[in-house]
Amino acid sequence: MKRLSLSLPTCLLACLLALPQSLWAWSNHTLGSYIALQQLPAVAQAPEVEVEPLESFVSQQRAGLVQLLDEQEAYAREHFRQYPPRPDDLRLTEEGRDDLRKAFLMALRLNPEIKLATAVQPPPGGELPGDELQKHVALQPADVLVFRNLSGWNQWRFVQLQAGEKIAALDVLASAADEPDFGHDINLFSDNPGEAGQRYGFGPQPFGDPRYEFSSQAPFHMGFYHEDAIIFTGAPYLERNWPEWRAYQFYGLARFAFEKGHPYWGYRFLGWAMHYIQDMTQPYHSTPLPGETTASMLWTAGKSMAGFDADKQAAIQRVADRHTGVERYEVDWLRETLRQGGQSPLLAAYADVSTDGSYPPYSTEYLREVVASESHAHAAAFDAAIGHWLENEKAPAGDFSAGNSPEPFRHDEALDEQIVQLIRHFGAHSRNIAKAALQP
Repeated sequence: MKRLSLSLPTCLLACLLALPQSLWAWSNHTLGSYIALQQLPAVAQAPEVEVEPLESFVSQQRAGLVQLLDEQEAYAREHFRQYPPRPDDLRLTEEGRDDLRKAFLMALRLNPEIKLATAVQPPPGGELPGDELQKHVALQPADVLVFRNLSGWNQWRFVQLQAGEKIAALDVLASAADEPDFGHDINLFSDNPGEAGQRYGFGPQPFGDPRYEFSSQAPFHMGFYHEDAIIFTGAPYLERNWPEWRAYQFYGLARFAFEKGHPYWGYRFLGWAMHYIQDMTQPYHSTPLPGETTASMLWTAGKSMAGFDADKQAAIQRVADRHTGVERYEVDWLRETLRQGGQSPLLAAYADVSTDGSYPPYSTEYLREVVASESHAHAAAFDAAIGHWLENEKAPAGDFSAGNSPEPFRHDEALDEQIVQLIRHFGAHSRNIAKAALQP
């Protein structure tokens, strides 16, 4: 599959003007990853890689994977807080088990029902050349995601690949950065439906908004590492989250795959690791109640523990509504940008490499000590800016309707500034983990 050279404003325009609002920013990682990673020659100029089924990779490297996963498990038990040890019966072994794919996924404690489609999301707005288009099948969302409600994905594009064909490294990596939201971490707790939660040892789901089907993935995509210690005394369930463990798992698998000569899976695992790093640049993933003081959080937690849960549920709803609200704001800003010719501080922020070198080298502690710390520091100002915008918003920003021009997008200067800073972090940290993984 030949990669198209992208003119970002032109290529994004056709795709984004029709894009469901839930599929941009931190909700869809592929689009931002394409823009950010085009600035990294090690990815953008990398040789094409050969598509390989997961079963082929695992069967060829089974002994090495057994050793790697055992080493990762020992490290996790020693270094990651509130880490629930993997049950021994889930350990990958060198022999036995007919379903190697399922055995590998369960050893990683991923949802064994994930589709793991051999597919990419094409470059935004890009089309495949005619001969390529003829041999590639467009997949439906149900072929890719595990969710029952797929309405938000109906306009998204997935192109099926065949084993053995060549694909650009950037396409694999940018597409894989979205995959952990396709169901990797769904229903893994003992009070969730399905087999996995009964076997995986994570116990009851510690937090999440039950209004959303995907809420059970929250403790793997959110990490509260920088609250006052007393908060965890009053709300110990907030310590039960593991994005740094997921990033550690998949980064290690990426390095292993590259070293053993399986670059397709190297880039794909790297995209999975990158996803958790990118998630943590969003302050609502690093801070349980942005804008709340330690005292108010303890009061809310204490009331909940005493059986008065209304304030806790209201806080959860407030955070969820602001989280989804800012996603809507950003996609409306992008639509305005693209209608006006494609130049914007927002798009430029993904590609801004000026701060890449200001961070320490990527390490196992990078997600917690660098990304989450930085994100947490922005949380109060970010939340205040969203609150100010919501208070002054009389109606949603306009969109295209039959025969009508859209209503002009109404900017909030403080919120614009916050989003640009956070998107700059998204791009920088994506490139930094990629550079580390691709070093010899």
